[in-house]
Amino acid sequence: MFARLSVDTDTVRGYGRAASGHAATLHDAASRLTAAADGAAAFGPVGVRFLTALGRAAGDDAAAVTGLGGTLAAAREAALRSAQAYDGADARAATRIAL
Repeated sequence: MFARLSVDTDTVRGYGRAASGHAATLHDAASRLTAAADGAAAFGPVGVRFLTALGRAAGDDAAAVTGLGGTLAAAREAALRSAQAYDGADARAATRIAL
């Protein structure tokens, strides 16, 4: 018994584009997080300590967000390669079917 497989490759490619867009958004968010502690000296010694700690925490968050963005960028590539593979398999199968 054969399993039926149907893949809408346009949807797979759309997912890849969406993942790429999310990755770019996360990259922007990471940039903003790391810039959050700029100008700490203007807030005096207490403000400097607070903003330094905030900067470290934001840096940790930025690293996590950057990692997630990298995963989404990889998902884009995987989706595009998968869509190409499905299209290729479909085209090869079509050449084997006698009309």
